[in-house]
Formats: sequence, C-alpha cells, structure tokens
Amino acid sequence: MQHIRDVIPPNWRQKLPNHDAAYFRKQIPELAAWDVSDDVILRNQALLLTHIRQRDICAHCQGFSNCGKEGDMKGFTQSLALQGRQLTAVVSRCQPYQEAQMQARVKRISAFSGALPEDRTFQFSNFPEEQRKKYPRLLAYAERFAETWQTGAKGSGLYLFGPPGVGKTHLMLAVVNRLQDRGVPCLFVRSDSLFDRMRHVIAEGGDLEPLMEVYTTAPVLFIDEFAQERANEFTLDKLFRIINHRFHAKLPTWFTSNFAPPDVYRRNGADLQDTVGPLRSRIMQMAKLAKMDGPDARQRNLQSLT
Repeated sequence: MQHIRDVIPPNWRQKLPNHDAAYFRKQIPELAAWDVSDDVILRNQALLLTHIRQRDICAHCQGFSNCGKEGDMKGFTQSLALQGRQLTAVVSRCQPYQEAQMQARVKRISAFSGALPEDRTFQFSNFPEEQRKKYPRLLAYAERFAETWQTGAKGSGLYLFGPPGVGKTHLMLAVVNRLQDRGVPCLFVRSDSLFDRMRHVIAEGGDLEPLMEVYTTAPVLFIDEFAQERANEFTLDKLFRIINHRFHAKLPTWFTSNFAPPDVYRRNGADLQDTVGPLRSRIMQMAKLAKMDGPDARQRNLQSLT
C-alpha cells in the first residue's frame, strides 16, 4: 500500500479549484457518515479532489491495458479512511491489474499446458445432443459457470468421471473456451503433460517454483485425464501441494477422470501413497461430483479395411 498524498502530481496540486465543504460532502458520502468537520475537509482539498478524480476514472474502467490513470497510479485503486480526526487514503492494486498479471502468468506457461489447437473446436454448441438430453442439469451447471464466473470468486469446482468417449473432456473444454472468450484467466492441463513439464524443468536444472505457483494460484484450474498419468512419489507429492493450496484458498478446480473419486491412485485395493487419502478427501470436498455414462463416441465411426 502507498499513501495517496505521495501520488498527487505536484503541478496538478498547484492548480486545484476551490470548493466549499458542502461540495465534498455531496461528492463523498463517507464524509457525512464520519461526521468530518468543515475545517478538516477544507484542509484536505488536494486529497479529496484526487480521490474523486481517481474514483471517477475507476468507475469507467475498461481493463488494465486501457487504464486512464497516469504514471504510478496505473493499476491502483484507493479508498478514504479516517484516522482519529485526520483524513487519509491508501492505494492498493486493483482487480483488473491482478487479472492482467494472472493472464500474463498463465500465458507464459500455456505452451506447456497440454492444450492442442483443436481444443478450440469443443464448444457448448456442438456438445453431443444425446448427452445434452441425458444430462441437462450438468450442462446447465457448466454453462452457468462458464457465463457468469468472475475472477476472484470463491467456490466449488467439478469432478466429472465416467468411461472414455462420453463427452467429459468436450464439456470441460467448452467451459475453458467460453471463459477464455470472456477474458477470464484459467488454465487447462492434461495430467500427464503437467508432470512431464515438471520433470523437464528439473532435468534442465530449472526452478520448479514459478510453474507450481501458476498451478496453485490460477483462478480456475482444469485438469483433464486426472489420475491416469504414471503416478509415483514425485507426482503425488506435487499434486497434493497443488490441490491442498487450492482447497484452502477455495479456488475452483475442475477434473475429468475415468476413475470415481474413491478409486483414484489405488492399485490392488491399496492407496499408492499416504497422501492419497487426504488428497481424495480434499477433492471430494472442493468439487461437485458428476458421473457421465454412455457408449464410446470415438468408436461409432470406425472404418475397417477388412
């Protein structure tokens, strides 16, 4: 945070118009609520006029890239406060700035996310009609999330499971594509690609923390083919760290998997590692569960040469 008096342009301060206390009370309702005296208001004209000016710019915000503020005030918002009998104001990073920063971070690793060019073809409009009729509530939930979710909101994700070829990934990508069209920062990863990238970074002697930071803090994280990768101590430790952070931060996380939650990372009736139980518990608390079933759509148009 930074004190607002430090960001009032000196030249602008010299050109301040004169207003009476009534003008400021009308423009800034907080002053009346705090019962601030006329003398205090008039002694803080520069502060109050700057607050009004910055507030009006924020009211017409068109995103951080088009921020109408000058110099160091770009990407900041401010609010007034009363400390004793002294008016003060502090600035903090605004939501559009934070979204832009997150978009930049997600974009930096998008090449390693496992997303493919053809993923853009999966939309709500071409979701299989058979599954649309079979799972209307699930489709409505996904569409509502895709159309209304806002960066910074907390809430549940979705754990979508069932056999291959029933439209799980299609539905997830439809949500991803709609969020991206709306400019909402989100990250789609295929489970095997996520860990392959981690191993690649380590093999090259790189720092894994920037990658982990994006996975743990992305506003919405989508993990496709969950629990279908080659699981070992390394992958499960890293996965637990990602899920545990997102669980406590209440960041929406979506999963698709061939496995029902009780069956993830189990072999021959036993968990692969001690962290699997806590991991499974967190997933079942942080995501709504939905099962999809049906014939494998990928096998409907098979062509044989015999």
